[in-house]
Amino acid sequence: MKQFETKLTVRIYDTKLIESLNTIFKLSKNRYQTKNQLIVELLERGIKDKMKDLTPPPDSPVGASAIIPTCNNKDDIAVMLKQLKEMISGMQDYNKKHVEGLLAHLKMSEKMSSCIYNILLAIATDEPITRTQIEIGYMDDVPKRFVELLTELLDDLWLDDEEDDGDSEDIPGILNK
Repeated sequence: MKQFETKLTVRIYDTKLIESLNTIFKLSKNRYQTKNQLIVELLERGIKDKMKDLTPPPDSPVGASAIIPTCNNKDDIAVMLKQLKEMISGMQDYNKKHVEGLLAHLKMSEKMSSCIYNILLAIATDEPITRTQIEIGYMDDVPKRFVELLTELLDDLWLDDEEDDGDSEDIPGILNK
């Protein structure tokens, strides 16, 4: 027995429809091995065609976007602007929390990778290192060359950003160089 079995039984009482179905099946013998395959394809085509005729309900995202809001007076515009401001403020708060979370994870990853780098460097130079030193964060400092590299990259990023604030239509960032 199949693990997932879906069945649908359809009773067709229209003899002309059954004859048409049989004719299509006979003419398409090479394409369909069973009448079930033919009926499934006809149902799929019919459903696709029927879906084009139906309009989505207004509470669905597609249906809601099809309704064009009308503003007949200043009060309606003020209400809409207030709602828009609240929505943007909510999005800003939401994004701020997530960015702060990402920064926290990034900072933790930076400390962990610096620690691993410094431990490997200590091992390579036969420098004695204890578990306590690792646990208290003795090895967490970012190596100077990486700090300099990060500073340089950030400076370039800020310079590119300041240049792009003008009326330039160039592609921002590294592609301009």
